[in-house]
Amino acid sequence: MAKSLRSKWKRKMRAKKRERYAVKELARLKTVVESAKKTDVDMSDICQVVTIKQITQRRSRKEASEVEHEANDDETGEERSEDKTEEATGAMEVDVQKKKYDRRTMKDKDGQYPVWMNQREIHRIKARLGKGTRKGKRKQTW
Repeated sequence: MAKSLRSKWKRKMRAKKRERYAVKELARLKTVVESAKKTDVDMSDICQVVTIKQITQRRSRKEASEVEHEANDDETGEERSEDKTEEATGAMEVDVQKKKYDRRTMKDKDGQYPVWMNQREIHRIKARLGKGTRKGKRKQTW
């Protein structure tokens, strides 16, 4: 396309605007950095370094205590309310099997298409698969 006067003028004005805003942006960045230095908080007293060894020890203690709780519950025949709240707050483990789809037909073992696939895409796949089925038919000779 040809370069019009209008586009040249707009490009020139955008360059001037960039220069003008660069000065303002630099000043704003300097003030933000200065304010960040003033409000910088020393977090060293809050921070606690934990090693992998400590984590594994805590996990093993927790598992051992859970086994003891389960053994005590089996003996008494009732569950404690603490155990119920721990189960409720913990992450729920769900055994959801991932569906496997055929790459060519995009269907699962039940013949269903994926939930995320729209009807347009399903029609395209069906049309693509249906092309190869006409091989045995004869052409009309007249």
